[in-house]
Amino acid sequence: MQRQPQKFWHTLIRRPILLVVAGLICGIPIGWSIGRRSAPESPPLPPAKATTYTTLSNDELKNKSAQLVTAIRSLARSFYDEDQGLRAAADGKSAGSKSKTEQESIRQAWLADSAKLHDKFLDRYKSEYWAEALLLREAIVAKVGGVPGAQNAVLFQHPTNILGIEQVANALDLLGKSLPAKTE
Repeated sequence: MQRQPQKFWHTLIRRPILLVVAGLICGIPIGWSIGRRSAPESPPLPPAKATTYTTLSNDELKNKSAQLVTAIRSLARSFYDEDQGLRAAADGKSAGSKSKTEQESIRQAWLADSAKLHDKFLDRYKSEYWAEALLLREAIVAKVGGVPGAQNAVLFQHPTNILGIEQVANALDLLGKSLPAKTE
């Protein structure tokens, strides 16, 4: 009687694929018996604090969000234009250079200049558009609730790069378009 379990475990150790299959055969029913856990409930949205945007009609909020989206996208576009200019200048300098070390130093200078430019535009977003984007998002979400663009509040608070800024513009665009035509 003792030989059967020993033989079984010896076979499993010698052939690890059998161990994996045995684990799946045993693990799947155990997982099914535990069952699915329900998703955590999302708390209801708190009422928006009184701001200049909370008193605006839906059409006015749509217009404000459209204007802000245009301004943010224009900011991102001008970053890409300036960055492309830096890249073209670095490529021109690099093409004229024959030394690998000189090309590498040109590349490192371009990377540093590009990082400074990125930081400059991120600071510009934060000083010119950040607060307005947060307030607009809050006012629109208070009126329409959970719609596309509403779920990324952290992105609105802390965009980490120019792509995050573009995502803020996209989310604001979706939120503005989700407002009903008439004020309730």
